[in-house]
Amino acid sequence: MTTDPILELYNHQFAIISLETTGISPQHGDHLIELAIQTVNWNGELLDSYETLIHPGKDIEGFQIHGITDEMVKNAPSISEIAPDILSRLNGKTLVAHDLDFAIRFLEPALNGKIANLKGICTLKLANLVAPDSGLRRLEQLCTYYDIDLYARHTAKADSLATAKLFSILKNLYNQKFEIEDFVRDFLFVIKIDDCPNGRNIFIKRKEARNIANIQKTRLYDLLNRLTSNAGDSVPVRQYLNVLDRALADRILSEREIVSLVELASDYKLSKDQVMKIHREYLRKLIRIYLLDEILTNTEMEDINLVSELLCILPKDLDLLIEYERTKIQITTPGLQKQLKSLKGKSVCFSGHLSCKINGERIDSELAQQLVKERGLMVKRVVSKNVDYLITAHAESFSGKGRKNRKALEYHINVMDEKIFWEMIGVLVD
Repeated sequence: MTTDPILELYNHQFAIISLETTGISPQHGDHLIELAIQTVNWNGELLDSYETLIHPGKDIEGFQIHGITDEMVKNAPSISEIAPDILSRLNGKTLVAHDLDFAIRFLEPALNGKIANLKGICTLKLANLVAPDSGLRRLEQLCTYYDIDLYARHTAKADSLATAKLFSILKNLYNQKFEIEDFVRDFLFVIKIDDCPNGRNIFIKRKEARNIANIQKTRLYDLLNRLTSNAGDSVPVRQYLNVLDRALADRILSEREIVSLVELASDYKLSKDQVMKIHREYLRKLIRIYLLDEILTNTEMEDINLVSELLCILPKDLDLLIEYERTKIQITTPGLQKQLKSLKGKSVCFSGHLSCKINGERIDSELAQQLVKERGLMVKRVVSKNVDYLITAHAESFSGKGRKNRKALEYHINVMDEKIFWEMIGVLVD
């Protein structure tokens, strides 16, 4: 039983690869510094996209061409670390590249001979078959000729996406001139890898690398690196956070503020890891407050990114914090719009310490005020005739002790148990 060549093509996938290197010859010590793989089907639909910078293990020269500097690849994975990601994306597919021979010269040794006699489709050669008289060979020339947008030349991602579009055009033009069986016979080289490893999805993109490089240039990052690597026994989280709150109020860290933070950490013998843990927790709580309405606006994201950079938190760690908070149990009870509308403008005052928790964490005064404000109510610091509800952790044992309590009795203010109040305004508590 013969396989239908058209059906075979429609069920097939293509790995469009583009790379940037330190030079033109791996035999003379040049290495990969960036790689991108776009997985597409016969119709040109994008199924998967992968890109990463690669640490070459040597200094980079000629960065003016590709814009990749030593600082950008400082934290990038090595080729051996991303080999499983490359192999898993090539396995079972046909490799496509512009100037395929150049790509293979770097890929085969980089993958430690895991793929021998690598073959595929070269869009440069395919273009010569389709339009032999054009005389065009460079990717940007062919993109201009076929009206393909190449928005950032000499970046692996942009080049691979442009190559994918070029391939889609060229294979359609080829099939107008030749039989589709010819294409299957001459171009469909399916890569088969024995014991192919599973992808690990390790990568660092250009934007992230630049952000990391910028963070590592900051004065705070430099001073934090001078802290002890041995964790201290006492962690003055509250004291450190108080200083941090004041320093970040204007979203600027002055030299004096940076020195004060590091001196405090040094006095308490905090390690860099302990300080960064406090920084991540500070940022996590900020993200949580912004996510109370389950939406991160552009303004909120700008503030989160700014605080993240000031606290030397890497972009990938920020993404994990946001993802963590997004996936936590929703704290807003659905279907309460009408009830909240009737409560809009009402004022509340909290008496004593709060005891309720959200996802295992006690609601502090900052979060309590934010929860109330998000739902259209107002928070009052003192009890007056204008207060509608006095919230207390133990309403059943409410007494006239304390100034706020006496005022509440005097003004006949509604005293409400904290848990009942949270339920009333649609906050799910433990």
